[in-house]
Amino acid sequence: MIKGIGIDILEISRVDEKLAKRIFSEAEMKLWQKRQAKEFLAGRFALKEAFFKALGTGIRDVELSDLSFVPDDLGAPHLFENAVVDALKEKYGFDFVHVSLSHDNGMAVAVVVIESRKNYT
Repeated sequence: MIKGIGIDILEISRVDEKLAKRIFSEAEMKLWQKRQAKEFLAGRFALKEAFFKALGTGIRDVELSDLSFVPDDLGAPHLFENAVVDALKEKYGFDFVHVSLSHDNGMAVAVVVIESRKNYT
């Protein structure tokens, strides 16, 4: 069952490097240090915004740096499981997060779909 859908779009030129220190997890910061691409920074910010829109809570009780969107073996971003994510799953009754991210023409867009594949009450 779909629990929520979130989308965020961001003009890449509006982000600056100071944002990285506020929003990146340790794993994302390591990727950022290798790439230093504003597209990466804007994309991760859009993913985190879209996640909280899908959750329907706004950003509360956690820091953006508590979430980590890291690439899988094929390079597609996915939400890294940690204690904060586990607590959110339990509290809001979901167990799977779909992620899509794109960059084009100076824009970054992210879509997040939160799903419950189990029978939560």
